[in-house]
Parts: sequence; C-alpha cells; structure tokens
Amino acid sequence: MKKIIKKSLCFLIPAFIIVSCNNYGTFLEFNGGELYYTSKITEREAYKLGEYLVDSEFFDGERKTVQIDRIGDTYEFRMVIKKGLEQDEEVIELMKYFTKLLSQDVFNGYSVDMHLCDEYLNTIRVVVSLN
Repeated sequence: MKKIIKKSLCFLIPAFIIVSCNNYGTFLEFNGGELYYTSKITEREAYKLGEYLVDSEFFDGERKTVQIDRIGDTYEFRMVIKKGLEQDEEVIELMKYFTKLLSQDVFNGYSVDMHLCDEYLNTIRVVVSLN
C-alpha cells in the first residue's frame, strides 16, 4: 500500500502558490503537507485523513496541498497534479486504487472521488472511486 501511495507522489507538484490565493477551508499541516477541509468535513475526519497521509508517506516532508470535501455520501479528495498527467491512463488507474484505499482505510467504506486539479485546486479531471 505504501508503495502505491508513494508512487502517486511523483504526480504532485508543490502547491504553495494556492495557500494565499483563496479560501479552501480550514487548514491543517501534517509533516509538511497542507490539508484543507471544508465545513462538510469534521475536524476528526480531517485529522484521520492527515494522519493516514503521513503514515502512508504521502505527506513525506515535501510541501503538497490537498483538500477534502463531501457531497452527500461521497468524499471529494482534491490534489494538485503535474499538467498533462490527467490524460495518463496509468496514473488514472493508480488514482482509482488510491480512492479505494482512502474509502476503506479512512472513510468507513464511503465512496471517494479523486479530483485531479491545477495549482489553484480547480478540477481538471475526476477519477471515480472503484467501490
């Protein structure tokens, strides 16, 4: 599992530009990683996700920015990726698997959709959970 999550790290870009640009929700920092969560996410859920991302070495001391939101019964995990990777089917398959892990390990089996985003957390492509 850690290998899969670590592999996904190469698709992220440092997203420190977005920190001061907009309000993405409440901010938490985990091992250099920046996690924003909206009002639809509890603080407990946000901490559970942040700790999971540290334990799985997704947040590995390098600056990365993610956001978690919830629409109905589906969680939206948003992360910034390098431009063009949203078209790479190997990346998409990896992200599908990652959503499954998040669903099982963090969000009690609820669906998780991955939003691949530009540096401002604008969605480029949505990867639907494997659930």
